[in-house]
Amino acid sequence: MGTVVLAIAFFSGPVLCLLALVTLVSDPQFERLTRARRAVRGWSRRRHGGEPGEPGGRPIEAIALDARRLGRQLQHANDGRSAARIAAIRHSYDDVLAEGCAALGIAELLGVLAEGPELDVERRRVEVVLIGAGLVLEDTF
Repeated sequence: MGTVVLAIAFFSGPVLCLLALVTLVSDPQFERLTRARRAVRGWSRRRHGGEPGEPGGRPIEAIALDARRLGRQLQHANDGRSAARIAAIRHSYDDVLAEGCAALGIAELLGVLAEGPELDVERRRVEVVLIGAGLVLEDTF
């Protein structure tokens, strides 16, 4: 008998709490819940960068400008720069390409792959995809 009462008490507590929570959630006039919903929405907006329809991040023009600048520096890397400086420029270029992909909704693996031929192939693939999406990565004279 004692174990039956204990089992009923054990399972009825969570069920009653769940029932109370469902009642609170389903009542839109409940003032505290409304404030909590607003707080959660505000936290979500701050975390994800604004309203759902609002663009987030830098303008695509600034991303393209940085990509062209860093691309030029990589093309002319044999002018006496150290290997560490060239690696830093290449890493920055990868970051800018990834930012352009994020702005245009394109999948990329630049931040995942280790240095080597796979990363070079992925960098070239991303450049081609971004150019195809309309981003100008090279200066035209």
